[in-house]
Amino acid sequence: MLRNIINTLITKFSSAVLGFLTIILVSQILGSQGKGEQALIVYNIYLLLLLFTLLGNSTLIYLTPRKHNGSLLSVSIVWILAMAVLSALIFVCIPQIATEYIFVSIAIGVFAALSEVNQFILLGKQEIKKANNVKLIYPLVSLGYIFVLNLFSLFDSVTDCVIGMAVAYLLSTILGIYYLKDDYKTLNAENTKEKLALSKLLFKLGATKQAGSIAQSMNYRLSFYIIGFYCGESLVGIYSNGISISEAIMLFGTSLALVQYSHLSNNENKTQSKRLTWQMSLINGLFTLLAVLFFALIPTDVYCFVFGDQFAQVRDVIRMLGVGIVLLSTASNFTQYLYARGNFKTTTIASFVGLAITLILGFTLIPRYGIMGAAITATASYIVSFAIEFIVFLKSK
Repeated sequence: MLRNIINTLITKFSSAVLGFLTIILVSQILGSQGKGEQALIVYNIYLLLLLFTLLGNSTLIYLTPRKHNGSLLSVSIVWILAMAVLSALIFVCIPQIATEYIFVSIAIGVFAALSEVNQFILLGKQEIKKANNVKLIYPLVSLGYIFVLNLFSLFDSVTDCVIGMAVAYLLSTILGIYYLKDDYKTLNAENTKEKLALSKLLFKLGATKQAGSIAQSMNYRLSFYIIGFYCGESLVGIYSNGISISEAIMLFGTSLALVQYSHLSNNENKTQSKRLTWQMSLINGLFTLLAVLFFALIPTDVYCFVFGDQFAQVRDVIRMLGVGIVLLSTASNFTQYLYARGNFKTTTIASFVGLAITLILGFTLIPRYGIMGAAITATASYIVSFAIEFIVFLKSK
């Protein structure tokens, strides 16, 4: 397992570095306004991704050792395509709610969803290295695309970012299909009745888990829309960079948790599983705390040098999010323990409680305090979500 953890950490770290370089390039060239616009597009794609993977989400890691993999792929793919068509029809029929790039975003969402399904199946097979390769393709190609454009002074709009994302997810999907080619050959191995039964199970587990993911996502990103509405896209760009650094800080913890999930899904010994979770949560919390302190102590001038003069408040965002980042990162270990035991409800409940706090405090504090109000809101939400999962973990037997 140590080898898998190291490989995942290297992949996550490489992905973070590539993503960070992308953030720098976009911020320097397009400024806080362009970065804010790009951040909102990325989040729109992420919301579509959550819908498209309602059946084919991380519950696949839990089910892969237990069910026919070809059928898992088949059911997931049918759902992705059906939801993509439904989404497109909704925006065609109600163009007033369609945002810019929405139809391209739907196409990108399909590729992103297929890529994630492939990753989860590979993780369920404990083929960690292959899953990490599929994940790494996206930030590598996305950055490479806009970097080449910038070399020839052709990178000058958000459209270039969108094209880069589309190409990156397409290549990631192709690599995943190649790794799982034997499973893709068995898409129709089971009959319709068996697939319907599997669909019900996937929906039962996946919908519960994904509802929590949607709520958690809104905890992370709802502030983007509120900031954009009350304060403008320029502040969205600043806040999104602070959030991106915070997520990079948590990469170590999420890497541990991901390998932990893959391992625990194949281990029925509850005592060993709980002991492993304790050990990983302590390591995770300590590392995340040190990382938060490091980024919180970096001078403001450094952030201005890296992102541009418009991003001086990034350090303030990180400082305000500090406690929440440590707890949220540590909570990921408890989340994966519960998932591996087939408990997808607790995290969903925690996420919805956190979302309620985000809604109440977000519309109260953000109009008055801007991005600092958003950071306070996020921290309060993270603390409550952590507390719920931690208590359930302690009581589990």
